[in-house]
Amino acid sequence: MIFGKKYQYSLYKPSRRKNSIFLKIIKFILIAFILYELITGFFIFTVNIESNSMEPLLHQNNRLLIFKLSYPQNIFNNRFTIPGIGQPKRGDIVIYHHNFERDYPWYLKPINSIINFFTFQKRELKTKYDYNNRVNVRRIVGIPGDTIKIKNNIAHIKPMESNNFVTEFDLNKDKYNINISSFPENWDSKNNPFYLDIDEIKIEEGFYFIMGDNRELYFDSRTSGLIPEQNIKGKVVFRFWPLKRINVF
Repeated sequence: MIFGKKYQYSLYKPSRRKNSIFLKIIKFILIAFILYELITGFFIFTVNIESNSMEPLLHQNNRLLIFKLSYPQNIFNNRFTIPGIGQPKRGDIVIYHHNFERDYPWYLKPINSIINFFTFQKRELKTKYDYNNRVNVRRIVGIPGDTIKIKNNIAHIKPMESNNFVTEFDLNKDKYNINISSFPENWDSKNNPFYLDIDEIKIEEGFYFIMGDNRELYFDSRTSGLIPEQNIKGKVVFRFWPLKRINVF
């Protein structure tokens, strides 16, 4: 008879451990997704430029970082407003919606967010609403209180505190170039298909006049009208792609 022999029992259960690891992975993914939603919904997000409306500064396939809280943001179908750091200013490059565009319906936003999250923002939900959710990148030219007119595709502005019109370039501390048609001396510019002059417009409180730097394209305030502040979704603050053209705005 042998006394004193000790028996050891293992509490290790492979299936329980596997379940624990699986639950931790799910928990990590859920936390990461919630953080992603909070950050992109309230603070910053990225966009890929899909047109040449801001040439020569921005080109197609440039990738930009947008800071939403540069300006006040309306959430939950404009029921609540989150204060921003400031108000939109002349010269700011912004992301916005045209007056005829609308956000995704509330029930599609979570689905699209999930697709964006798991594809690193390379894929989106394809729906009939896609046209209304294009990325529109333009420059703020006129602010509330300004009187503005367009001549030869250049904005002439009379600020609220002034009695005289000056060009947009005289009022912006940050210099920028625009694409604009040049005509021979005897050419009648009014017969040019890219010619568009606008008479004086007074910009009311809460509205902005927005134009692309490529003035030969008209999808801006020249055709769609003044843009309400709630349509402005954020300010372009950084270009991170292509690497050779990284810069801060």
